[in-house]
Amino acid sequence: MIEAICARKNSAVADLRTIVVSDVTLFRDGISAGLKRLKKLDVIAALCPSEAVAFLSDNAVGIVILDTSRRRALAHASSIKRRFPDIHIIAFGIGATEDVLAGAESGVSAFVDESGTIEDINEAALRALKGQSYCSPELTAQLLLHISTLAQGRQARSSTILTERENEIASLVRQGLSNKGIAQRLRISPATVKNHVHNILEKLELTSRGAIGSQMDLSARGEFSQLIAP
Repeated sequence: MIEAICARKNSAVADLRTIVVSDVTLFRDGISAGLKRLKKLDVIAALCPSEAVAFLSDNAVGIVILDTSRRRALAHASSIKRRFPDIHIIAFGIGATEDVLAGAESGVSAFVDESGTIEDINEAALRALKGQSYCSPELTAQLLLHISTLAQGRQARSSTILTERENEIASLVRQGLSNKGIAQRLRISPATVKNHVHNILEKLELTSRGAIGSQMDLSARGEFSQLIAP
């Protein structure tokens, strides 16, 4: 029992061990000093990217505060996360929405934008340890707008690429009919239905038959326009 408690305590201590990584000495030293003043994280080093991986190999670290104001920093995030998957990476200085998306793909746990403060970085790190993400309201708004724009662009493409027959078959798929059932309803062969379903998946860039139903559900709610070619 005592050993288990000690183990959990040691793990918690290791999780708080933090390094700050940046190409810019002023950034890494300033952020390191600021985090130390808050006394919530155990900041043990301020390093340039070329030193980070070697340091992580030799030291127990739970959090990496990474300067992502330069695009190549996302490659460093990906490299760190690949070698040390349990480490939480907090990106600061993030700017464009595309960089946030790329950072998420690289394994970044939380984002602090260019207007963020030391307190924001500290809060992002503490939330990451709880399994929570962190993103400023401004970045969140940008992300939602970006996702909405992508969805509208996808629908604009979708609205012109399905034929009337494909749209009819997609509607029947949504109703739960099998290829055989659709063939009987439309009086065509199951092989023809199968080809149409394949074309629908390909045109709408979907990966499963069930996704067709989801797409049609959105259309039924008016979130997407009718998927019929003119």
